[in-house]
Amino acid sequence: MPPPRRERKNLGRIKGQGSLFLRGRIFWFELNWKGNRYRESLETSDRQTALLKMGDRIAALRSGELPKVFVLITMREMYEAWILSRETDCKPSTYKWYVRTWNKHLRPFFGSMLATDVTLDRITQYFNMRSKKGAGLCTRNRENTILRMIFSHNSDKIPADRFPKFPNKRSEAAYVRKGRLNVEDYKTVLSRLDDTKLFWLKVIFVMTFKYAFRKSELLDAKVGYFDAKASVFTLPAFTTKNKMERRVPIKRDGEIYQMLVQLTAGRPPQDALFIRNGRPVSDYRGAWAKVTKGISGGSGLEGCITIHDLRRSGITGMANKGLNSKDAGTHLTSDVYNRYIQKSPEEQQKTAALIESD
Repeated sequence: MPPPRRERKNLGRIKGQGSLFLRGRIFWFELNWKGNRYRESLETSDRQTALLKMGDRIAALRSGELPKVFVLITMREMYEAWILSRETDCKPSTYKWYVRTWNKHLRPFFGSMLATDVTLDRITQYFNMRSKKGAGLCTRNRENTILRMIFSHNSDKIPADRFPKFPNKRSEAAYVRKGRLNVEDYKTVLSRLDDTKLFWLKVIFVMTFKYAFRKSELLDAKVGYFDAKASVFTLPAFTTKNKMERRVPIKRDGEIYQMLVQLTAGRPPQDALFIRNGRPVSDYRGAWAKVTKGISGGSGLEGCITIHDLRRSGITGMANKGLNSKDAGTHLTSDVYNRYIQKSPEEQQKTAALIESD
């Protein structure tokens, strides 16, 4: 004898009006209409809002509005669309880094994949491979950021339910550098830059140590940025990280003023400020390694002082003189400015003595 037929449960909805369901915390709706099945995200976790949105979308579909159709797109195509926008939106050095990172690391793994085939497991597999090849945490975080930007730029070309999740970026707090040059280190390096052929590097060194310029800000600088009459060095908005103009008053007839006058004398305003052997300086890591040989910069490892440590040195020096972030002009907020301050044990003792003084 066949089992009794179960009574069909009343779903409380009328056929053709669609159904509401959850994917994770986000509401979606499904509608079967004229032989076609439509499923779309309502992009909300609130049920009442979802019902209102579902009603509007179903009304549109039933009135003849065509739903959005997604075509298959590869990661290479998405990258090309994204990098085209970055060419005009970021600094040339950053753009070159994006292109180099994609061509050398990301393209061999992701380039031929369809965007919808990129999943959390695939992305995790890639970063595990990069880790085994020696890529550090900071490098992996930056490559993760590039992938996120590529997908974000092309989000309208991928169905919401096929958009990949990304691994969380891990904290880089343990990798923050703390090296800086003290006054003695500064004098040592300065003495090694007496050679007239290294005058360009001497100017970069002194300006960074005193005013905490970024490396790219000086390498991209033009002769016209220095106004000897007003005694001001101006970085246009498009050359700075925060996209804001930075005007740096230079002490009239001071050391840096005299060096800039000598460096710019008789040269066209549009020329690169720093030149070596008649050509603009684009990279000086080799020359820097030679003049800093044997200097640890507080890291405990001789010869590993970096160019960016000069910026930390400059900000710490300004802080020791009582200047805050607004006075220094290097950062918009005091939080970021304070992170660059790295006091030596002697400076920390002076601070302790000041705190304990009557």
